[in-house]
Amino acid sequence: MQIPDRKGLQIEDLRCFVQATEHGSLTAAATAAGVAQSAFSRQLSRLESTLGGRLLHRTGRGVMLTELGRQVLPRAHAILADASALVEEASGNWRQPAGVVNVGLLPSMSRPMTGRLFSRVREEFPDIQLRVIEAYSGQIEVMLSEGSIDVGTFNRYRPLRRESQDAVLSSPLCLIAAPGGPHGGKTSVRFAALAGLPLVMPMRPNSLRALFEEVAGKRHLDMQVALEVSSATAMKDAVMSCGLYATLPAHAVQDELARGLLEVMPITHPSIRQTTFIDVTRRRPASSAVREVARLLAVLVRQLGSPG
Repeated sequence: MQIPDRKGLQIEDLRCFVQATEHGSLTAAATAAGVAQSAFSRQLSRLESTLGGRLLHRTGRGVMLTELGRQVLPRAHAILADASALVEEASGNWRQPAGVVNVGLLPSMSRPMTGRLFSRVREEFPDIQLRVIEAYSGQIEVMLSEGSIDVGTFNRYRPLRRESQDAVLSSPLCLIAAPGGPHGGKTSVRFAALAGLPLVMPMRPNSLRALFEEVAGKRHLDMQVALEVSSATAMKDAVMSCGLYATLPAHAVQDELARGLLEVMPITHPSIRQTTFIDVTRRRPASSAVREVARLLAVLVRQLGSPG
């Protein structure tokens, strides 16, 4: 094990480490940073000396994180974001909110939310750059806790532990089907009826799937999960192309509904509501750019539940 160098942490060394992980190669990262690879490697080695261990395995194909590297990476992201926020806040008296804001969006709302959010941010705050990551609720909450995203959306399906006024959207879960199926034309469908249908559901771990399996187990129902997927887009495609059924809120399929490609029936007995929250990471103070993006995101998510 290396003996840590006590000269102190250098921000540029941390930036070098993060860039290396993003590009997967020291050569590519050095080129993107506009510095010689030898200088880039020296910065990385200096950081490893400061922290007392290897952060990256150098291989013929590039670099891979070591165990120490995996532990350090979220903290490195957080420190760099703090430094950026400090500069932004110090200069906030004379310019608009600016900088990179990392946003976590749920698969059920990444379309059309990505385009709508980008358009609003570009119109109101042209100096803010968005980075959008699509992930399920549990993943987004982990990323918020680690500080690898600045703001994120996530769902709850059980009785709320948060104050209800914190919620930005509450929607009933629906059975999603292709038009003309055996349930066509129904205004609702009982939960028990799902047991006889071939379902496409999110891959585990997933809070909605866990709840459905819990409800089914209490009622001694055997759910037929024919396909597991990792995105709402794949889920909708399986319903339209393969004759499967899904469970999503109506706003997740609004484009397909308008085009007559899918139909929705609220699930009853019991009904299950999806409540959506927006939060910012607590790993660092929210910059003005993060606060403005969170505000616009809340406005747009609420509009998903508005008629028309």
